[in-house]
Amino acid sequence: MSMSGGFLAPLFLLGLGGGEGGGPEPTALPDVAWVNGSYALILAADERGVVIGELRGTLSSLSWQLNDVGQAQLTIPPAAVDLVEFGNRLMIYFDNGLPPWAGVIDPPRSRRYGSVEVTAYSGERLLLHRLTGRNRVFAQANAGAVVRQLLAEQAGPAVVEMGVIDIDGAFLTVAYHYEDLLTVLQDGLNGIADFDVTGIVVAGRIRFRLNLYRRRGRELANVWLLEGHNAALEVEEQGPIVNEWLTAGAGNTWSDAGRVYGYARDAGSAPRYGLRQDSRVYSGVRDQATLDALTAAELAGSAEPYMAVSAEAINLPPARFGDYDIGDSVGVEVYSAAWSGRRRVVGREFQAPSGVCRLVLV
Repeated sequence: MSMSGGFLAPLFLLGLGGGEGGGPEPTALPDVAWVNGSYALILAADERGVVIGELRGTLSSLSWQLNDVGQAQLTIPPAAVDLVEFGNRLMIYFDNGLPPWAGVIDPPRSRRYGSVEVTAYSGERLLLHRLTGRNRVFAQANAGAVVRQLLAEQAGPAVVEMGVIDIDGAFLTVAYHYEDLLTVLQDGLNGIADFDVTGIVVAGRIRFRLNLYRRRGRELANVWLLEGHNAALEVEEQGPIVNEWLTAGAGNTWSDAGRVYGYARDAGSAPRYGLRQDSRVYSGVRDQATLDALTAAELAGSAEPYMAVSAEAINLPPARFGDYDIGDSVGVEVYSAAWSGRRRVVGREFQAPSGVCRLVLV
């Protein structure tokens, strides 16, 4: 099914000043959300975040992912290559309801046919560039307190600031040894918290802020993806199914007293699908309560097959692009499969030439 409209607006890049002393706020864009294409404003900044100009080019695609790094692809003329040095930052604004996208330029970058193809990665990528200390131990600290402290201790200059940090939740006892902060968030807080890194322009600088949530997203009762109306939909049951988890924490030996151990089994899944075991070692976990919480989270996400939905969505009600975001739960109606349900948006890729958003929902 073709999801493009009859008129695809070009990506005009409107003007904005910037510099050390700051500049005007981004140009107010006209409301042309009735088309599936969009107008975009792309700001380029140096490695310190100082805005150095507007970037004129063709945006191919960009993506957002739950608790992971998104990516953007764009093509620019060779004359603009000074704006896209590795380490430079981008801030992209849309007028079609999509949230602003902020990221950093990194390899690969290619040159062909008189143009330069640039790759940028969302702000979460910067967390890879900062490490914890050696033998950095937290005892009975909640996830928010751990993240706040690790951000405060990052090597200078800081690449990510503290945003909205939820300091509630279970207490953890963990130890880190030169681990990058992205791994700390993805592995150490898996099943405990969600996170993202957002960009904002302050006094002529693009700044990145880390936000931590117990669960990111909202329950949106009136937002629906409807097959044949505003989305092309495919439904697939996926796995793997694991109904018994054996886990272990940090330690120097595998004796009973050498480290903590965890165990979880789903009483309904094992008889239905057969016993399916898996294991995991959490190298930073030293207390039983933390390990038990992580083991329970693994089981909760794997004991049953899950219904995954992939969608190609266009900007039409009752699910306009601005109505939902990563982490939100929306309604899905698949007429061809006689299936209806609610699913959480965990991935989103905007295809600029066609104005389509490709979605992953679980």
